[in-house]
Amino acid sequence: MQQDYQATTLGEFMSDADLFEEIAQRAEKAGIGTEIRETKYVDGIIKTQYILMPAGAEPRRTPISSQDQAKEILAIEFERFTFLGDYDAIADLKRGEIEAALTTRDAFGGISMIERRLGFSSGVEGTLEDDENQGLSLQAESSSGIKLEISAGSESLRVFSSRAGGRAPLSLKIFLNEPQSYSSALSALEVISNSLFFQIDLERDVTLSLRKSFRRRRGLRRKGFSSKEAAALQFPSFEYDTAPISLYWHAKSARGMPLLQFLAYYQVAEYYFPNFAKLEAIRGVRKILKHPNFRVDRESDLTKLVSTIAGSGRVGGSEREQIRATVSEVVTLDDVLRYFEENADVAEIVSKKQKGITDKTINLGRKGHDHRPDVAELLYDIRCRIVHTKNDVDNIRSEMLLPFSKAEEELWAYVDLMQFVAQNALIRSSSVMRSF
Repeated sequence: MQQDYQATTLGEFMSDADLFEEIAQRAEKAGIGTEIRETKYVDGIIKTQYILMPAGAEPRRTPISSQDQAKEILAIEFERFTFLGDYDAIADLKRGEIEAALTTRDAFGGISMIERRLGFSSGVEGTLEDDENQGLSLQAESSSGIKLEISAGSESLRVFSSRAGGRAPLSLKIFLNEPQSYSSALSALEVISNSLFFQIDLERDVTLSLRKSFRRRRGLRRKGFSSKEAAALQFPSFEYDTAPISLYWHAKSARGMPLLQFLAYYQVAEYYFPNFAKLEAIRGVRKILKHPNFRVDRESDLTKLVSTIAGSGRVGGSEREQIRATVSEVVTLDDVLRYFEENADVAEIVSKKQKGITDKTINLGRKGHDHRPDVAELLYDIRCRIVHTKNDVDNIRSEMLLPFSKAEEELWAYVDLMQFVAQNALIRSSSVMRSF
């Protein structure tokens, strides 16, 4: 993409305020917003300056974290660019030019290995930053004149990358040769990249993907410990079943893959469905057998006993019934209320219908109501949306939850809730640590 715009007032004497003011003036002329936010800390207030770059319906807030970054922004024609979707991708809509940072979905090996397999580097240590690789590119052109190029990312992309400050990324450049709307540019990026990456995967066994913008949906939570507590280690008193604890660690290791995480946590609870689904029948049978009037030689008593076992609706019941029974057994109502009190952000999300994820809600405003069946119904609905991916035009029951979709990125609250249920299923089913 064309660049090399040179600002004329980038002297070393300019202060942070002067640099941001120049950015703000240029942004204002282009109709781009800027803002300054203050964050209060115990030892003072930190001001962060942002440029609100166009990005469809809502601008993308891009922090200006240093003098060097401010100078880099001023050194490019940032006014030309629009971010596309949730990707590390910029577009010049007037020129019909798109550039998107690339990454790999391969669990083994990073982007440097992908570069070597694409032919950008022959040496083990070589990268696109090496002089001998700077001019290398893979190019293609359609019969209608649309051009594609995979090569070292431009300075403009590097400056606006959500991982700013690092090396220039490998990027996909698309030249559509005519002005584009935001939606048509985003559609072109997704459709062309999916087709191109699938072709490369078949031809070269190289798995590429568009890099998503790094935006933390929720602050990391860390449980606080005093230095004395942190230095102490308590020998475990309980042990856990091998299969579900393995699934639990699988979920923990799947960070960044919300669908996989949710399903793994769900499988932890699912492992215990048969046990907890039968408990209601067991309690009913125990009550009948312990009744003073029960007689084993009386047919009506035996019929009542058999009906309790076979007709409770739990033994051999539907999966929806089994998850309801499991949630009700592994957590108390107080557990649920305490969880939502400590996780107000999750509570806010699950209290409303979330388009593309679920239309099930948990009304925490209902005093005295048992929310556990609602929790089970919500989690079961999401599980179905993930698992049931049949492409059936007559099946309009629910919308599918797909990998790499916007809905998947917003799934974190439901993953957290499913983890809460899985943890309590493990705790509820644990046994006293055996002797060794």
